[in-house]
Parts: sequence; C-alpha cells; structure tokens
Amino acid sequence: MSLFDVPVLPQNDTPKNREERAQALAQQQTRYLYDYPSIVGGLPMAAAPIPVDLSLEWSLQVAGVAIALGENLVSILLPNTLSFDVQIPVVLGQSGFSDRAEAQPRGEVVNPDPEVMQSDPELVERAMELHVFLSEQREKLGKLAARAHAQKSPQPADPLSLVRRPEAGVLPTEPSRVFPAAPLKAPLKAPTTTTGAAAGTEVTDARDIGQWLADLVRGILDFYLSVVGLRGRADDVQQYAAQFRKIPLPPSAGVSQTDEFFAALRVAGPNAMILRRATPADLAAFPVTDERFASVTGEPGATVQEAACAGRIYLVDYAALTKLVPGTDPQPKYVWAPKALFYVPAAGSGRRSLRPLAIQTGQDAQSPIFYPSDDVSWSVAKLVVNIADGNYHELISHLGLTHLLTEPFVLATARQLDPTHPLNLLLTPHFAGTLLINYAAQTSLITPGGPVDLLLSGTSASLNALAASAVQEVRYNQTFLPQALAALGVDSKEALPDYPYRDDALAVWNALHDWVSDYVGFYYESDGDVAGDYELQAWVQELVTAGHIQDIGEGAPGAAARIETVGYLSTLLTQVIFTASAQHAAVNFPQRTIMSYTPALPLAGFAPFPAPAQAPATQVLDVLAPLGESILQQAVLGGLGAVYHTVLGQYGGQFTDLRARAALARFQQRLQAIEEQIHLANGLGERTAYSTLLPSAIPQSINI
Repeated sequence: MSLFDVPVLPQNDTPKNREERAQALAQQQTRYLYDYPSIVGGLPMAAAPIPVDLSLEWSLQVAGVAIALGENLVSILLPNTLSFDVQIPVVLGQSGFSDRAEAQPRGEVVNPDPEVMQSDPELVERAMELHVFLSEQREKLGKLAARAHAQKSPQPADPLSLVRRPEAGVLPTEPSRVFPAAPLKAPLKAPTTTTGAAAGTEVTDARDIGQWLADLVRGILDFYLSVVGLRGRADDVQQYAAQFRKIPLPPSAGVSQTDEFFAALRVAGPNAMILRRATPADLAAFPVTDERFASVTGEPGATVQEAACAGRIYLVDYAALTKLVPGTDPQPKYVWAPKALFYVPAAGSGRRSLRPLAIQTGQDAQSPIFYPSDDVSWSVAKLVVNIADGNYHELISHLGLTHLLTEPFVLATARQLDPTHPLNLLLTPHFAGTLLINYAAQTSLITPGGPVDLLLSGTSASLNALAASAVQEVRYNQTFLPQALAALGVDSKEALPDYPYRDDALAVWNALHDWVSDYVGFYYESDGDVAGDYELQAWVQELVTAGHIQDIGEGAPGAAARIETVGYLSTLLTQVIFTASAQHAAVNFPQRTIMSYTPALPLAGFAPFPAPAQAPATQVLDVLAPLGESILQQAVLGGLGAVYHTVLGQYGGQFTDLRARAALARFQQRLQAIEEQIHLANGLGERTAYSTLLPSAIPQSINI
C-alpha cells in the first residue's frame, strides 16, 4: 500500500483487486494453521510459531532483564563474593530494572567467603560458571546496544523467531523449546549454538540475535530450575526480601502483611477484576452475624443486611480452584478455594476504601471463618486467600483470559482479512508477538516440570485444564468491559468509591472505543457496509468454527455468526484491542511490582490450614514457599513483569489515510489526558495508588 492509498472494503474493490485479495488470503491460510494441543485442553493455537517483526529493542530488553536476574541468583548463592554491574545497558526503551545506560565492567571476585565456598563445592563451581557466562553475555549485550544506537534502532526482519518455521525441504525432528525445564541440579554449561552467537563469536544479524537470546534465556532459566528445592523453610520473613540483592525490592515488601494491603489487592492488584457485590445468596453461604459485623466495622447497631442493601459488602470467590488437584512438585502442596468478604465504610466515616471483613477457607457454609481479631490465624487466612488469588490470576485472568483468548483473533485476522483491509491495519499492531509468546508458554512455562508446575498449587495437568476451561466458558458478548463491571455490581463510584482498576480501565476503554468508532466510521458508512463485508463475515465465522469463540456476533441463536451493525463492530473491536493491550498490562506488570516478592502474593501453600486436630497451629512461615521456590518466583514473575515493548496508541506510521491520522492524534491526546488524571488522582491520596494502567505503561500487544 503506497503512502496515498486508502484502505478499501472488499465489496468496494475492483474485480481484479478482489481476485488478488482472495489469492493473498489463500496463501495466508497455508501459513497460519490451527492446532489444538492437549496441553491447553484443545484450545485453538497456531500450529507453528509464525515469524513476527518485533524490534531489536525488545530483544535487548529481554536480554538485559535476564542477565540482571541471573546476576541476582549468583549473588544469592555466593553472597558478598562477586561484584556486579546491575544496570542494563539499554536505553532504547523502558526497562523494568534500570533506566541507566552505561555499560559497566564485568563482575569481579572480591571477598570470597570461605564458609560459602566450602558449603557446596559443586554448586559454587556451577555458580561461578554462570557468573562467567553472564559476564560474557553482558559484554555482547553492550555491543548490540551500541550498534543499535549507531544504526538508529533498526528493525530486524525477524529478530524473535526463536522457534522458526523450517525452511523448504528441512523438517526438524523436534521443535526447539524456548524455555525448557531442566532436571534438578542439572549441570550448567554455556549454551552452544549453530551460529555460535552465545558461544563467543560475534552476533551479527537477526537470526544470530534470535538464537543468542534463546540460548541466553534458556541457560539462565535452566540454572534457576536446578536450584529449586535446595533451600528450605524460611526462618524469618526478611529472608525473602534478602533475595533481592541485585534487583530492586518491590514496594509490596514493606506492607504485604497489613490488612490495608490485603484489601487494596482486590481493587488495585494483579487480579483486580473478580471483585463483585455480595448477594443475599452469597451471604447465606457465608454467615457473618450482625454482632461480628458491628465489631469488625466499628459501626454499633449496623447489620449485615442493611450494609448489603446499601451496596457496601463485596466478595471474592475462588470456587473455580476446586478443580485443582494438589501438586507434589517439588514437594506436596495444598489447594484452597476460599471466599473473602470486604466492606466499604459508611458514608461520613472518612476515607471509604475497601476493608476486610471475614475469610472462609472453603466453599461450604461449615468451612471455618476467620476475622481480623483472630491474630495469627487471620494472618494465615489472608495468605490462603492470596495463594488462591495468585493461582486464579496466573491461570485464568492472565494466561486464559488474555493470552489464550486473544490467539484465535490473531489467527482469524491473518487468515480472513486482507492486509489492505482497514480492520487488518487496525488490529495487526495489537497482535505483534502474541503467537510467539504463547508458543513459548505452551512449550515451556506450562509443561510438566516447568516453572508453572513448580510454582503453582496444583498438578501440571489440573493447572492447564483450569486455564483452558476458563476460556471455554467465555461468552464474548458478555466480556465488554462496561457491561462486565455492571454485571459484577461494581460499576457504581458512589457505592464503591475507591476502585482504581475500574476507573482507569474504563477511562482507557472509553478512549479506545471513541478512536475505534471514528476509524470504523471512515470505512463503514452504514450498517449495510458491515453486512456486505464478506471478509469481515468470514472472520467472525472462523472465530466461532475454528477459534471456538462462543456468543460473538449479532446473528440469531443457532444461526451462523454475523456482524450486522457499525455500533456492534466498534464495540467488539474495542474489546479485542483492550484485552490485548490494557487488560494484559493490568495482569502482567504487577507480577514484578507485587508478585515477585513471595510473601505479598504466594503461589502455593506448603502446610495445611487450619492445622489438623492435636497438631501445632499453622504459622505464616509454615505456609509460605521454601526459599528455593521463592527464588524461582522472583525470577519468573519479575522477568515477565519487567519488559515493556511499544506503547498504546503509537502505531508508527501504520495509517496512510489522513482521516485516520487525525483521529489517531485525538486518541493520543486523550491518552495523555488520562495519564495526567491518573497522576493527579494518585497524588491527591483519595484513592489507593495505582499506576499500572498509565497509558504510557500499556504496550500495544501481548508481547511478553
């Protein structure tokens, strides 16, 4: 498409162009193929990872974060033994760990501690090997960054095809794995490659960069997996904070045990989209007496029914976790499916932020209930809820309802909307990198023995089945954000005044809706134009038949899916883009700022609660992950939450239509205004501080 071409709907194109469009799509349909792998419960996935155009900037960010995490691990294993540069020499984009640009010298052995060096000679030797490997890779990273600056940040053709479609006539015997699991205490060796990219030769082109990055991440993660289980129960909660030796300690560390933080997680945490207003049926199954309610709230004479009718009682319910089977890797773990009640203080009683009321550790009315006055038992009960929240977040809210739910839209767009179609131009930037990242997840992160299996509460099979079932239960027309919030009963700012996720998410969603509506209106002047767009109709029908998306479109029940109106099309596209950008940001980046510190949001429990009869009472440190698992949680979640690539609303010259450019400028101005509003709201202190959905911190797509 030239600089002066305007996108055209297929029914308005010339006969010759329509024929060419059909041929181009036929070719696309041979490249983008569906698979239904059992590891994700038969959900639709790309049959092979498709080469994508992510920039060198992305590669450098990922490499820098991986090296910093590797150096942190070496410093944990060999404390006070090595000096490291912990700054990442990349200024091409935002880094989760550092904004400094200087490339520093290699780490040096400074004051070896004889006790450390003699404690486990084999581990010490392997840690030293990792140190040498990291020093070499940081030097390569510095050279790549310098070259990228010299070339003004070029875009390699395919820098991230870590697992490539085989070239003609070459059939690999086994697909490469981006992050393969390693056996316990597997020996670490510097990765070797056919390109020699990580083995000492110069990294020169996109293929070398991709292989180098894959080997780097693989080598570091292998070592992390090999040390899981080497360190046991913590003796003090400060030992978890002490694991942040070369990377910043998350802000959550200082407040993670408070009731205020526990409540704030429900409205401004990584899983802030499952809170709902409690119904009479909820309260009947979770019996809290009026006396207890008045005692907890400090409101003499207040009743549960009155507060519920006023919209002041809210619930988080983890019933979905009853499907999990307790895991045993690397040791037995416990699964809970708790519920927790929260309340909003009555009007006129000061700041009306959410506060905890009670916790029920199971789903039936006979399950034990704990209150804030229950001292240690209350602290452990909060951990039980947070463990459930972490599992729900990672499996359902994050993996299921962003990554896996977006995959069919990526495939259907590539297969059914011609590259010159206006909706292809709009959607494609929001799908960059998604197929590759999802392929890496299904072939590495969620495999048996992989990080998810080791960190979360259930068995690998039950964890993956839960994520898949969450996607299979989606009714897409019910996911549109404004309607979804109303269905949960949390849309009222008067009843629930302090809910930053809702407020910021709605601001971004509404801005997106206006931008998408403007854009769609340029090409669809009437509902008839929508109904007559045969590429669009094929797109939505494929989403149903091959993509297994349910309740999408405007067709009559039982009829083939169709899109009939401009208004519905705009709203549908808004939700698709919102999920791939803002919603993924909301669930991804708190993994570093909150979840990488294990006590703030643990992913598994390691002791029963309540304790069995005649057994000592369960303590907080009994339930928390052993220190070996917490090191892995720090690395995996800290790494995933530290890479920001692209910014919402920055399309990089994607649009040639002057009308679209003008509308885009308005959208960008709107996002800037939202940014300022969020900073102001946080600065005034009238709500829980929440910066996750600052527009400048929202990537365009799911690319990490």
